[in-house]
Amino acid sequence: MAQSAISSIRSYYPNLSKLHQKIADYIFAQPQMAGELTINELAEKVGVSTASISRFAKAVGYSSFREFSLDLANVPSGVNRSSMFKKVKPDDTPKEMAEKTFQAMIDALISTQSLLHNDELEKMSNHILKCRQLAFFGLGGSSVAALDGYHKFLRTSINSEYYPDFDVQLMQAAKMDENDCAIMISHSGENQQTLTVLKQLHNNHVPVIAITSFGRSSLAQRADMVLLSLADQMSTTSDSMYTLIAQLAMIDSLFTIVAVKLSNKTEAVMNRVKEAIDQTRT
Repeated sequence: MAQSAISSIRSYYPNLSKLHQKIADYIFAQPQMAGELTINELAEKVGVSTASISRFAKAVGYSSFREFSLDLANVPSGVNRSSMFKKVKPDDTPKEMAEKTFQAMIDALISTQSLLHNDELEKMSNHILKCRQLAFFGLGGSSVAALDGYHKFLRTSINSEYYPDFDVQLMQAAKMDENDCAIMISHSGENQQTLTVLKQLHNNHVPVIAITSFGRSSLAQRADMVLLSLADQMSTTSDSMYTLIAQLAMIDSLFTIVAVKLSNKTEAVMNRVKEAIDQTRT
């Protein structure tokens, strides 16, 4: 996808070293020019060694500078750091504020979509399809996405569970094993209660799918499979709000993949659910 290089850098940026952030800042400022440079030219422009550039490419998720450079070369014109970090100004009209809010959500979806890979989605959906029980874990703001996932998968033939209370989540994790599957959602990937639940799941060898915004977070590093949800920050405190849109879209994507593969079973369950709900409306 066109913005995957920029999106990947942004997902790793908070955890990069100062030197690597310097390289990232140069690329953010002029991604199209950076994409046309050789490793030696980029190193000279930034004022670092070629070894640092090579390590940077690996630090943001690429196997080599060549792979990173090819991806960066596909970034469309007009994409840079300033366009990605829009801010709502006090003197903006209500319509302008609304438009910037909508744009931030659209950008979050585009950035997240750019990091999706077919093989990873296939692996995740297969784990979900074969699991005995699918459990959703999310606390605080992430509980909204976890509840939505649970609500969605209730429409399939897969046994799904979600409990909003941390203590109950921990007990739930203790009962699971390698035949189950867990989807853990945390914007920062550093929520200590979430990591406590993750440790319990690991102790029981439960496959874990993580949905988080930061590729170097503790959750991302320790999970078996990872989906990165990215948001174009409008301020230092609002990014998680726009990330929620991306989280919901990824959960919907997993649901759609699984539902299509289950086909007739899903349709039968959805019909029964619809009939049960319809009875409450008559």
